[in-house]
Amino acid sequence: MSSLFHRLSRLAEEDIYPFHMPGHKRNMPGHVLQATYQLDITEIEDFDNLHSPTGIIKQAQKRAADLWGARESFFLVNGSTGGILAALSAAFPKGSEIILARNCHKAAYHGMLLRDMKAHYLYPELIEEGFLYKSVMPEQVEALYDKYPESRGVFLTSPNYDGVVSPIREISRIVHSHGGILIVDEAHGAHFGLTREFPESAVTQGADIVIQSLHKTLPSFTQTGLLHLCSDRVQKERVQKYLGIYQTSSPSYLFMSTMEQCIERMEKEKDILFSGLSQNIDKFLSAVKDLVYLQVLDERFIIDKDIYQFDKSKLIISTYGTNISGKELSDKLLKQYHLQMEMACEHYVLALTSICDRQEGFRRLAKALLEIDKELQGGLQEPIVKGLEVFWPKEENIAFSISQAEEAKKEKVPFNQCENKVSGEFLYLYPPGVPFVVPGEYITREMIEQINHYKEQGLSILGCMDDTITYLEVLR
Repeated sequence: MSSLFHRLSRLAEEDIYPFHMPGHKRNMPGHVLQATYQLDITEIEDFDNLHSPTGIIKQAQKRAADLWGARESFFLVNGSTGGILAALSAAFPKGSEIILARNCHKAAYHGMLLRDMKAHYLYPELIEEGFLYKSVMPEQVEALYDKYPESRGVFLTSPNYDGVVSPIREISRIVHSHGGILIVDEAHGAHFGLTREFPESAVTQGADIVIQSLHKTLPSFTQTGLLHLCSDRVQKERVQKYLGIYQTSSPSYLFMSTMEQCIERMEKEKDILFSGLSQNIDKFLSAVKDLVYLQVLDERFIIDKDIYQFDKSKLIISTYGTNISGKELSDKLLKQYHLQMEMACEHYVLALTSICDRQEGFRRLAKALLEIDKELQGGLQEPIVKGLEVFWPKEENIAFSISQAEEAKKEKVPFNQCENKVSGEFLYLYPPGVPFVVPGEYITREMIEQINHYKEQGLSILGCMDDTITYLEVLR
């Protein structure tokens, strides 16, 4: 079977002169990335077109659909963000009301903005310690449908950034019983459904559209992903239409070739590769089982917290109850041990693992955590956790839809004077990019205090025009 990568490689060896884009003309002699430049082309003869595939790209997308069990699969070259925007636009008419899990990625909120949609928020519960979201549960979805029967569907994230999985099969039955459409942001679960070592994918559990980021957990270039169409409740033509709107008209063939190679590798080696990853994780968890102060949250901890399912490839290292914050632990791991974490929050650090990790990495992380844990002897303290729910105003405290707030007149106000004013901007920790302030919502004193606390810790807060968050735009 001829592949896109092999065709690109052959082209680099041929004497066809490129009187076409891109401007580097595959000719960068002496450049460290010369071999990569030679594979970077535009839509030329015999290489198909992502926005109207009939040949090699169409075949690659079909292989993806077969691998994950979807009806149709579409390459994403603008990441899961482009897929989320296209999914919302294709599934729901402009102005629709939908049920949205409040811990969704900012891209879902941007989709609501662009389509003038109204969200009825579903608020995931928090574990007792207050720093980790639990699963979205079917009874929560049913309760919101009872309250808002006009909702056209549900959008939720599973797994979430921390690896917490929701019972999609049961949720999909509820959504469909109400005539709705279920979209699942599975950006952090592209490895789901490929092996029994990890949870089942939403693709085969009744979701109508599932969006995955290949680059987050599988070997593929950053910015690559898949949109899986899993039912006939959403028209394929509408999905294609909006993918053409939200994705670049000049898709990278390098990106698409790495997606194809990723799919091919999963077809041939997934069982061996995921078995190796699972063994590495199990060895790591065994190595750190004697931690006294720090804690790596394993499946036993998750079960105790009444969480439906957990992706063990996400290593959550809790500092809760110690005198060190997640940010301080992350800084120590980087500066002293040269270990770069995925994310640091107030009470934990998140380390992502994949089939491409080496045993050396797991050994180094275990050794570092054991050494740091010894340094924390006597360093326990009573943690003060307000809980992330302070950022989530209930429906009655939401003044305007996101679209209405976007179009309203605004003014800049000193951030510390924004209490009881209606926000005109987003605020979110990045990563994970889950907004805790959304345009159209009232700002509370608790929000202001907690955001100032995050600023003092050096956490990255984005979303507003003033990156120092000295001022915030609010509605007049």
